Amino acid sequence: MSSILTAASAMRNHQTFMNVLANNIANMNTVGYKGSRIIFQDMLSRTFNKGSGPTDTLGGINPRQIGLGMLIGSVSNNMAQGILQNTGRSQDLAITGSGFFIYSSPEGNVYSRDGALGLDADGALVNLSTGMRVQGWLADANGTVDTAAPIEDLMIPVGAPMTAIATENITMAGNLNSSSAVGDTITSNAQFYDSLGNPHGMTVTLTKTANNSWSVGLSTTDTTISLPAAPTPATLTFTAQGELQTPADGKLDFAVTPSNGAANQTVTLNFSNVSQLNAVQGDRLYVTNQDGRAPGEMIDFNITQSGEVIAVYSNGLLKTLGQLAIAEFVNPGGLIKAGQNGYTVSVNSGEPQVGTAGERSQINAGFLEMSNVDLTLEFSEMIRAQRGFQANSRVVTTSDRMLEELVNLVR
Repeated sequence: MSSILTAASAMRNHQTFMNVLANNIANMNTVGYKGSRIIFQDMLSRTFNKGSGPTDTLGGINPRQIGLGMLIGSVSNNMAQGILQNTGRSQDLAITGSGFFIYSSPEGNVYSRDGALGLDADGALVNLSTGMRVQGWLADANGTVDTAAPIEDLMIPVGAPMTAIATENITMAGNLNSSSAVGDTITSNAQFYDSLGNPHGMTVTLTKTANNSWSVGLSTTDTTISLPAAPTPATLTFTAQGELQTPADGKLDFAVTPSNGAANQTVTLNFSNVSQLNAVQGDRLYVTNQDGRAPGEMIDFNITQSGEVIAVYSNGLLKTLGQLAIAEFVNPGGLIKAGQNGYTVSVNSGEPQVGTAGERSQINAGFLEMSNVDLTLEFSEMIRAQRGFQANSRVVTTSDRMLEELVNLVR
């Protein structure tokens, strides 16, 4: 009797249904896991009559067919977003969106939503569970990332030194009170660095010499450097509207002669952001920026939403070391599960579209994406699988009894 074989195919496939559900439940706490679902199809049908169309005297007759069982149509991945778990660890990363981290393995690139990262002994950024290295782009010496270049291992040089840079520009800002009397002065303290990274302090003094005209003087108590009494040029003039007139670019230069072994240097004071207007609160003059820096070493790093790896140095400065690459797929559900939370490309997933985090995907530091398995749905599906198996087992039992009665006819 074909009913036994029909029911047997259903029992076998409902057991596979249960296997899929069991795997989903087993991975309910797996980082980045995407649940699977099974879809059934009916099998071939035995056709007794193809039917006939209506005629002038008779109506049409439908085909007569008996199904021969069922089969598994597909087991597909549910690529929906999982909940983000706050870990408080800056090297844990979670992707919101459709992208994947790219890891390098001996067999080729592996794509994963698992962002539990750390450093190995060589300073490579790796997945803590597998040791596979994260792929991205390294920045050049100026911190510029070329995302058009091939992706490579991301290396984090913890402890790497940052050399000192001598100050070349000091930017001033503020307002000189136009109501000040001739002879009134205003001072501001500034700091700059020499080529060895030593900080030096100086005082910038502005003295009103006439309407709309101020002279600039320099002084220092630092015995390791020598400064001129005034920069070149040594005078600032303003228009009747209080805007800086000369020098036109607001730049005044002065030479620094160190006695501590550092190189001689020329520093530019930029007054282009200084105005001369009447001010009840009086004069205000301060430094907004200077481009020198002290030496330092890398002590930590952070990763931004766009995947940029930013190094933190002991001198308080930041520098871009590189950027994580993100892979997008036309059909992420077509990826092949490769184990260890990873996927590989299939013929139906499409080739990876490698880029940076942006509109389609964002990176969240301090979080991990948890499994998207819905236990309520899985338990209800388990009932369906169990009842389907149970009902088809009854078909086998009943068919067996029918065969038994047929055999007993000869007794």
